[in-house]
Amino acid sequence: MAFDPSMILRRFAALAALLAAMVATSAWVFYADDRLPSHSARIGILTIDLPEGRGAGTAFLVDECGILTNFHVVFGPWYVTALRPPSHDFTATFTLTEVTLPDGSHPQARAIPVVWGDYLGADRHLRKPEADWAYLTLDRCLGAQYGYFDLTFGYGDAPPVKSYSAIGYSTGRQMIDPDCSARADPAIAGNALLHDCATQTGDSGGPIIRDGTLTVVALASGYRARAGSRTCLAADPIATDDPFLAWSRGCANIAVPLTDAIRQRVIDAQYATEAQRALIALGFDAGPVGAIESPQALAAIHRAQRELGWPETDTVTCTLAKILSLRAALR
Repeated sequence: MAFDPSMILRRFAALAALLAAMVATSAWVFYADDRLPSHSARIGILTIDLPEGRGAGTAFLVDECGILTNFHVVFGPWYVTALRPPSHDFTATFTLTEVTLPDGSHPQARAIPVVWGDYLGADRHLRKPEADWAYLTLDRCLGAQYGYFDLTFGYGDAPPVKSYSAIGYSTGRQMIDPDCSARADPAIAGNALLHDCATQTGDSGGPIIRDGTLTVVALASGYRARAGSRTCLAADPIATDDPFLAWSRGCANIAVPLTDAIRQRVIDAQYATEAQRALIALGFDAGPVGAIESPQALAAIHRAQRELGWPETDTVTCTLAKILSLRAALR
């Protein structure tokens, strides 16, 4: 057979066109890393020293004195929680890396777990991705000075396919993936959210936000696609109505959507912790800060309610928290 250079060129052109089409229609190529430096003062690193070693992840301010992150960032991997069940005794350090003080240091605060998801379930080795979250209170109200993210609106039932951003510390510094897509698929990851943000170890607990806003819709939790891997291209995509979302069952990054239920638990914990701090300042025995369901905390709440002439309940309303805080400030 005679050698035909034009045939080689035609085949090369056809192959190039095929590859270009794959890239154009495969925004689900999760190994693509398009992150840029980020400088949000609302996001920092959470570190915790355990007998098994030091753990670290991303966390972010959600009120004047509180942060959100992953359950596994605070309490460690399964072999840690198998030895020590999650509790308020796990104390971490939160550092705002993007804020530099005059002495060259960064603002820090002690972080104490208040409420968290049922990530372990009945079987402590069976993880539930949608419950991988924890709210912690700080001994310094950094959010009052540096701002915080908005929890007024959460993930919702039908978020846009595109227009998300994700921020985390997997590179050793704060980075943002400015253009992500996300969708829910209970068949793949329970009630977790699947996304194509560039997230790896260290990004856990970081916020996934709606572009151009301070609205957090999810927390980065886990990843399946490793940098440099092309396993996603070989997997069978899941058919969707949007060609941009050719998701793969074997390749999808996972996040915890901030559902109404999670946001309500966090908001209730914010009020309860605010009231507990105020009661301690007023001289009440309200127990350790963060242990909002302790007998001391509940007894102090009931006493405050009686003094106001209110019915005794275990629920701390926004009004009660603000009244107690005002009293403590005026004392």
